[in-house]
Amino acid sequence: MSESKDPQRDEAEPFGVLLERLIYLKKHDNGRSYTVPEVADDVSISKSQLYNLIKGLNEPKLRLAMELAAYFDVDLEYFGNSERARQLQGQYAMLERLSEQGVRDIAFRASALSPDVLPSVLDFIDFQASRGGENHTSG
Repeated sequence: MSESKDPQRDEAEPFGVLLERLIYLKKHDNGRSYTVPEVADDVSISKSQLYNLIKGLNEPKLRLAMELAAYFDVDLEYFGNSERARQLQGQYAMLERLSEQGVRDIAFRASALSPDVLPSVLDFIDFQASRGGENHTSG
């Protein structure tokens, strides 16, 4: 996976980085991850063509960019360089960072807690963060 960039950046990220992020983040309705061969097959391009897009060796034609946006259910503007595009890209970059850090898993688990218990969990997270992220175990 490519290194995430700051969502507050001034320029749009390359198409390949944006596409790779979607393949990594988006899931099927059953929670299964997408694969490059599957995406290539579903949008009727070769695996090598898709890998070349991801690597930044090629840029897609508008029709293919539209098909990929529709396939991943994102606005076509996600692949653009407007202010709105940078906002969308920043949101997905944030999701990528959160996913890499296991935050989505924590949030999912916390969603099952009662509202009375949640503040103590947040306090514990704040306490651990104030300790500088050190790995302390009692023993």
